[in-house]
Amino acid sequence: MTSRSTLPCSAELKEHQSRLQSKGLADLLQAGADRTARFTLQAAGLSIDLSRHYLDDALRATLVAQARACALPDWRARLLAGEAISTSEERPAWHTALRTPPADTAWATRLADERERMLRFAEDLRAGRVRGASGQPIDTVIAIGIGGSDLGPRLAVDALGAGSGPRLHFVTNLDPLELDSATTQADPARTLILAISKSFSTLETRENLQAARRWFAQAAPQLDIAPHLYAVSSQPQRAAAFGIAADRVFTFPDWVGGRYSLWSACGLPVAIVHGRAAFTQLLAGAAAMDAHFADAPLAANAPVLLGLLGAWYVNSWGLRTRAVFPYAQRLARLPAYLQQLEMESLGKRVDRAGSPLPYDTAPVLWGDVGSTAQHSVFQFLHQGTHIVPTDFVVVDPASAPAEPRAALLAAFAHVQADALALGDAALGAAAATRAPYARTPGGRPSTLITAPRLDAQVLGALLALHEHRTFVQSVLWNINPFDQWGVEIGKQLLALRTPAA
Repeated sequence: MTSRSTLPCSAELKEHQSRLQSKGLADLLQAGADRTARFTLQAAGLSIDLSRHYLDDALRATLVAQARACALPDWRARLLAGEAISTSEERPAWHTALRTPPADTAWATRLADERERMLRFAEDLRAGRVRGASGQPIDTVIAIGIGGSDLGPRLAVDALGAGSGPRLHFVTNLDPLELDSATTQADPARTLILAISKSFSTLETRENLQAARRWFAQAAPQLDIAPHLYAVSSQPQRAAAFGIAADRVFTFPDWVGGRYSLWSACGLPVAIVHGRAAFTQLLAGAAAMDAHFADAPLAANAPVLLGLLGAWYVNSWGLRTRAVFPYAQRLARLPAYLQQLEMESLGKRVDRAGSPLPYDTAPVLWGDVGSTAQHSVFQFLHQGTHIVPTDFVVVDPASAPAEPRAALLAAFAHVQADALALGDAALGAAAATRAPYARTPGGRPSTLITAPRLDAQVLGALLALHEHRTFVQSVLWNINPFDQWGVEIGKQLLALRTPAA
């Protein structure tokens, strides 16, 4: 591990920035009828259109050269092989092994056995075979967690639509409102309390779990709570110390980071609501993206090019934010999920050797669900003084042919992407009569990600795409994306200022 005084190829990339900005997006888009085809990538069923970026063949070649200069192929191989690349923690970041069986047969068997145990429990719960202390089947699950223990499972549960399992409530906030809402109509005799925590020491989760136990004791003092308490953790001994029986704790390895833990037993809420098949398909979609990331040439590798372009906008253009707009209500939580994935992973100020970085890293990520966002923040995107690279996530309307609003959603995403890129020029002759206050300059880059449908397999591919994109940027910036020491200082300060109980 060594420090860098500058990013590889930075001078050449700055020259590309000046050249392409002078040329303009409109000229790039009109340079050839085949541009969309040449700059659209296919990856694990997703179509990723990069044609509205400041991108041409010369820049793509330099970006690939930068990736090679940063040893991206080697780092990718080390990630996928389960090497200890989280240097500050001295452990792997091997979440891909949860969905792509590793060559290590011992680990492959161990992971498969625990996954099968979790899925079998979920199916028993869905079938009414899991019963509480009174012998009644469980019909309500309260899932308590925070951060990656909540964001990923909550996104996936919502994204897969109406479920067929027990009612599920997520509780993450210390604000009592969330737990109170979950318990308002719950029958303790038919309620399961599921704590999801990698460390099982997270204050918010422990406090909410204690509050849930108090609710149970007050609402059903005659019942033994033990059959109603379950947990998911990489530290089962801590769950046991909290009074949760060992056979009711589902485990995963400590080399699985919280924001990468959806693929582990932390995804149990997905299996509870949507079933074994959906969870298995979620893993299959992510595994397909793993294969694309591992095998596709760098110049045609979707997460690689997305990561390279993202870093280029930060370091050569000085752009400090990027936006994500899913044009599907079921993906409304995608921006929040990606905020943790990217900003917790890439919000670093020192390199792997501990030296201060001489260049910027993570941009601020923000967004909302389309088309709602068109009536709130798109004024800023189109006419504001900031250029914000934007991602549109669209579901192919052919997947819902009987619903005209699906076609409208997709059409809106496409025209917004064109309007960002072209500005008034997209209006043709009508642009000449626009007053100064109505004019839009264009020149705002965007990615259009089209999913063939919104199911578990496609969702898995979409989330894995962003995981690998994030990793690519970490390699370019020479940082460790798998630790989060900045999260700890608030906890430590609270501990110093709060008297021990």
